[in-house]
Amino acid sequence: MYRFAWRNLFSRPIRSVLALIGLSIPVLGVVGLMSLSNGLRGLVGDTVKQVQGVMLLRTNTPSPVFSDIDSKLADEIRKIPGVKNVASEFWRVAPPVDNTSMVLRSLGAGSTEKRLSNFLDSPVVLGMNVLEHNQLDSAVYQKALLKPSSSGGRFLNDSDRGLNRVVLSRKFSLQYPNPDGSPRKPGDKIRIGTDDFEIIGLYETKSLLLDVVLVMDIETARKLLKAPKDATSAFYVEMKNPGDNEKLSKIVESRWDEIDCRGMNEIEASFGDIMGQIDVLLLMAVGLAFGVGAVGITNTMIMSIMERVPEIGVLRTNGWSSRQILTLITLESFYLGVVSGMAGCGFAIAGCWVANFYLKDGIRLIPTPSILIQGMLLSVLTGMLAGMYPAWRASRWSPMEAIRYDP
Repeated sequence: MYRFAWRNLFSRPIRSVLALIGLSIPVLGVVGLMSLSNGLRGLVGDTVKQVQGVMLLRTNTPSPVFSDIDSKLADEIRKIPGVKNVASEFWRVAPPVDNTSMVLRSLGAGSTEKRLSNFLDSPVVLGMNVLEHNQLDSAVYQKALLKPSSSGGRFLNDSDRGLNRVVLSRKFSLQYPNPDGSPRKPGDKIRIGTDDFEIIGLYETKSLLLDVVLVMDIETARKLLKAPKDATSAFYVEMKNPGDNEKLSKIVESRWDEIDCRGMNEIEASFGDIMGQIDVLLLMAVGLAFGVGAVGITNTMIMSIMERVPEIGVLRTNGWSSRQILTLITLESFYLGVVSGMAGCGFAIAGCWVANFYLKDGIRLIPTPSILIQGMLLSVLTGMLAGMYPAWRASRWSPMEAIRYDP
């Protein structure tokens, strides 16, 4: 029976291929979208691993770029038991770099993908208290500094306070090249806003979320952005025991209503919740595509059955039971679901490989085995459900009724 059901699909190849394509496309969509979601989760996870402390921001601000906090609170926070280091930071969206603003880069010539990439690569200024940051154990940008053999230069120190010196990401050294087209390197100049800055070092975190930062002394950042002398956006806090981060958050938020503590695990969990909601919306959209695929398979099976009514009658007269007819038609729709799932997963893997070849900055489409299995199961389930009605209808015919059927 299994071989007979398989051969029946090839007896009408064009119709079977069209049904296969109709179901493989939503499989491709669901595997591709879930792979993208998985890749974004991995990107955030890799970023979070590099940041081990707790970020203190003003309550209800989405990021430190939009936060303002009282700089005098740093001394109070240092008195909390278990606190090891407190580093002041000043964050803002960067002014035009090399006379190219974020808006001009995003709206400039090129494809939609290029404009989106330019928007995501928009630079941000991080002004750090150099003395405080150089005492941190989990200082992200210090650890990400390229080695001298790779022209990494050096990081900020006390001698750079108040001076126009900047540590640049390797990505920006390529995106903002010298006039002769060569990448920027330590010792070169780069224009930020209306001021020229000396590049003293290059870093690379390999994270889309971190490699967009122009790192400079906090006094220099305030002067560049015309902010008050004590302007502060956030505090980066390290505990003597990293496991006490949650305890610190409870203490700080109970004492100061205007401060929100954001540990990296909390940020990752929040992002996971957001991605979970997005996944639901994506799956609902893909579900509509699966519905269309199911209609295609149902139509294919019904047309196939109507053309084979006399054949089904002959099978019944030769001793086939209603259950066997039901099983035969269900097997055919099952095979369509399996082949469609395999084709859709194969196309998705190939598409992810091609996309990853062009993607950069840590974004990857990751079609894990569990995602592929889910795609296969959805395809098989859709195929079998779509074939249930045609199978039931075929099994209800009596032998003589089927033989005498005249379409």
